[in-house]
Amino acid sequence: MSETQLVLATKDDAALLQDAALAAFQEDFNLYGGFPPNIESLDWFEAQIENKQFYKILYKDTFAGGFCIEDTDDGGMDIRYIYIAEGFQNKGVGQSVMAQAETLRNDITRIYLLTPYKAYRNHYFYEKLGYQKLGEFHPDPDDEFRVFEYQKCLRE
Repeated sequence: MSETQLVLATKDDAALLQDAALAAFQEDFNLYGGFPPNIESLDWFEAQIENKQFYKILYKDTFAGGFCIEDTDDGGMDIRYIYIAEGFQNKGVGQSVMAQAETLRNDITRIYLLTPYKAYRNHYFYEKLGYQKLGEFHPDPDDEFRVFEYQKCLRE
């Protein structure tokens, strides 16, 4: 059994998941001037949890981060957020979570995710795991900020 586990979150976990997300994405806030969409809203976390789309990441039974998914219209899964607390990075937690993501549901044919254009460690990490960059876009045409979209095909 892996030292890393994905455990479906409960409503009692919402504040913990939000606090961890705000801490994990603080660097993005400092770099880009804002947090990723929705993470400042506790109601959003509660809604995702209610829809069974949010998981706690546990490492050796200790809370290590969060993982949020959403189904796509093409039989795929969108990884909305994955974040690992700083003290748990470089321990293989992210790789384990991504491997588990591929087996969460047997009907998933592909996995999508987005990451900021200056998140170079993320780019390397996802590409090492077999994700391919599909493209990039500007969420706000008046801002230089770009997002890269990645995909991994699990089966056709």
